[in-house]
Amino acid sequence: MRLSKYSLSTLVVVILVSISCDNKSKAIIYKNQYSQEEKLALAESLSNGAGTDLYYQGTIGERMIIWEGLKYNPEGAWGWREIGVPYLKRGFAHEASKYYSKATEYDPEEWLGYKAYCWLYFYRDYETAIRELDIYDAFTPNFVDYPQATSVDFMRGVAYLKLGKLDKALEYLEKHMLDEKENTGAEYIEPKDYLMLGVAWYEKGDFAKALEVIDEGLLHNDTTADLYFYRALVTTRMKNMDGAKPYLDKAEYYIANGGKNIRPYIEEFYAVYQQDVDKLRSEFKN
Repeated sequence: MRLSKYSLSTLVVVILVSISCDNKSKAIIYKNQYSQEEKLALAESLSNGAGTDLYYQGTIGERMIIWEGLKYNPEGAWGWREIGVPYLKRGFAHEASKYYSKATEYDPEEWLGYKAYCWLYFYRDYETAIRELDIYDAFTPNFVDYPQATSVDFMRGVAYLKLGKLDKALEYLEKHMLDEKENTGAEYIEPKDYLMLGVAWYEKGDFAKALEVIDEGLLHNDTTADLYFYRALVTTRMKNMDGAKPYLDKAEYYIANGGKNIRPYIEEFYAVYQQDVDKLRSEFKN
């Protein structure tokens, strides 16, 4: 432990010398006492790697630097969040949540939406995700927020869909699609957006509406296995086996050629695999 402490002190000296060399007019000299302004400046510099090559997410060097920064600014929300990220990506949910909670404690408007995103995609805790998304969305009335580049309405829609609360799911997913069409354009909407709405109508039992949404998605995204598979699935449930086969063939083709909805680190909702194609195809033989 004594060696680690000395090593950390040496690291900080090296970092501060680096800061001094890079910007002599604004150098923060290593000393025992700092003003509050100097502490915040030092914490920010450390949290951003302080010009070293040690800043790589999850490495020992990176974490030493960020922990040192938090010593000078314990309310640095970004630092707490960054400490939690490697745990999240490696599947240590309890540890990640502990640090994300610290980040949202100090800056909820910045990080609560991100934390809700994690509840939804990494933890599959749909009720907590909805609760935190509602709080986060209230910070900016009459404005659609996009934490992690994902609409709060889309995330709430998916969460309600997974809870089986289909009316609420359709409310938010339809709202999301309307907003996307008005502000982005239907041709630029991602396949997964059409997929989730189509699945919601399918789960609701309105096959005609499900096909309408999926066909619109295929009109703009004709190389995605997921939409082709659900087009085949809905058509099969409508007892049109012959009509379903071409869509299932395309789904199988694009699965084999990388045209499917995926997400880093975790499985995407309603992901489609070859086993799903094989299972549905087996129904044609019965």
